[in-house]
Amino acid sequence: MIGATTVRRCLAGLAAAAALAWGGAASAATCGIIGSATANGGVYDPFSPTGFPTATVTLRLQRINGAGGQKTDIVNFYLKSNSTAADGTSIVPTSVAVDGNVTGLNLDIFYDFNQSPPTVAPTSVNPSSANQFLKIEFTGNNAASDFANVTFQVTLPANLDLNASTTLPFDAVFACSTTGGGSPTQQTGSIANAVSFPITVLSALQASYGGAPLDFGEIGDKTNADVAGSPLTYVTAPTNYVRVQSSGPYEISLTSANNYYMTPGGTATANPLQKVGYRLKFLGATRVPTNTAAITTICPRAGVGIAAEDHLNIQGQLAEGGAGKVVSGNYRDTLTVTIAPKAAATATTSGGECSGLSGQF
Repeated sequence: MIGATTVRRCLAGLAAAAALAWGGAASAATCGIIGSATANGGVYDPFSPTGFPTATVTLRLQRINGAGGQKTDIVNFYLKSNSTAADGTSIVPTSVAVDGNVTGLNLDIFYDFNQSPPTVAPTSVNPSSANQFLKIEFTGNNAASDFANVTFQVTLPANLDLNASTTLPFDAVFACSTTGGGSPTQQTGSIANAVSFPITVLSALQASYGGAPLDFGEIGDKTNADVAGSPLTYVTAPTNYVRVQSSGPYEISLTSANNYYMTPGGTATANPLQKVGYRLKFLGATRVPTNTAAITTICPRAGVGIAAEDHLNIQGQLAEGGAGKVVSGNYRDTLTVTIAPKAAATATTSGGECSGLSGQF
């Protein structure tokens, strides 16, 4: 019997940064706002059962003004994810310092990916509990009145399938209008990843062994000729695997305590009559007593949640029989699987999804 696989979970912290920008078409924006975060948001561990404690993040916004005295007077906007990964997030503006008027404070302006959106256009529309967005009306006409500082309360639920990163980006959907400089204009649109909060999503993982010990059953009556003649008869069950969930890439390695020999009680020995060799298949690689190098691979991000996790199959196959060996009811070896998260910026994956690499004979 090959002993149960062991795994390790750890975290790798990353630095934080943030930015925000949106408006009309990049080459012809006549209204909108741009800006950047001025406060750190915190750290999110996707595997924490408590989720993300509410963080306060402040964005300093500057309105976009057109030519000939044209100025942005109103911006309506809400935020959403470009996938279902951030569904359940809450982003609530609690205050806005601006030379003007603000509507929509204390409303959650984040919308899940498939959630019905609010109505933000025309800019005369006002937010409400049934139509949640933030409305900023700039009333000043000088350079100092071009700025608004918006404070948000950001909360993330537990177990979001987010990528490990130093920022948490969201799409912005907006409507804006102008005053002055001739005819007023109205624009609507959305920009992917327009708002990036300074929230670090840790490169983190959870892993465990799924299945039973890799057991060959009774081998005392099996000769080397038996094993050589029918190699697929003497294999462990094909249903055993190592499961991994991760928010970023991860490195995995496997080693054998006894160089792919089973011994009585798993104790190291040089006596050939107390050693039964076997083969092991894992991550597309095969190891035998004549090739005992560690199996080491860097895998791409597995994902967070049961639906996303990697299943890395593992199977053993007898290389020799137990006939003529010292009698023992506990021939065994111990395999150790070590798994550690990698920072996405530094990891070079080995190619392909690791869950697709063969672990069966």
